[in-house]
Amino acid sequence: MYTLEITIDGLPKTINMTYGQHWSVKHKESKKWMRLVGAHIRWNYPKEPLKRANLTLIRGSSVPPDFDGLIISFKHVIDALVKLNVIIDDNMEIIGQPTYRWEKAKPGKGYVRITVQEICEIESFGNEATPQSIQT
Repeated sequence: MYTLEITIDGLPKTINMTYGQHWSVKHKESKKWMRLVGAHIRWNYPKEPLKRANLTLIRGSSVPPDFDGLIISFKHVIDALVKLNVIIDDNMEIIGQPTYRWEKAKPGKGYVRITVQEICEIESFGNEATPQSIQT
């Protein structure tokens, strides 16, 4: 079963930092996180993109974000996981509801921690097998 755990120094911009800015700013941020996630995965790719996965995304920063800001700050990170073929898509059927957390970090020492765990066909997001997931 595939598991990926990486920690990247630096923080994705929050929605409050990019709201109303030119589309090129968002595009630049997206490309930045694509490069960072790809560099940290190195050669630890799954054999094929995961069809079901649990994601845990942690933002370590000196200032706690509001919850919706925390979630949206990981958009480019999750999009990178799709574009890099770690997960097949980022819809709820594939990743369910990721776990988002915040941890206190020293000023200037921000980071993101990403954990991707493959879900076997007989598992579900609630750890309860469903009739559809058991059928062969």
